[in-house]
Amino acid sequence: MNLAEISFIIMLAVMAVFYLMFIRPARKEQDRQENTIRDLRVGDEVETTAGFIGIVSDIDTPEEGPVHITLDFGNGIEIRALTTSVLRRIASADEGVQQDGAQEHQEDPQAEEVPEEAKKA
Repeated sequence: MNLAEISFIIMLAVMAVFYLMFIRPARKEQDRQENTIRDLRVGDEVETTAGFIGIVSDIDTPEEGPVHITLDFGNGIEIRALTTSVLRRIASADEGVQQDGAQEHQEDPQAEEVPEEAKKA
């Protein structure tokens, strides 16, 4: 092997390492972000890139242009934002319903039955 071939192999190795360390993780993060935005539903709790936490109250998908969401921050404060401002979903609306149902189910066995005599009294 001459010097040119060795230099070429080293350059390819550096490019491969650069790809594995920087480009590939960035693409995975971008795909995760796109999936999060695509799967947003009304009732999901999200964190914005500005650090605000709110609940999605409306999703507006126009024929052209970016998708807008309306975030409810409580106390009647609602803000309209682009979906790209969503950093991550904290909890989905479905998870909240399942958790509430699980809590109710757990409370039922703990409830004591009232004896018939106490009901008549």
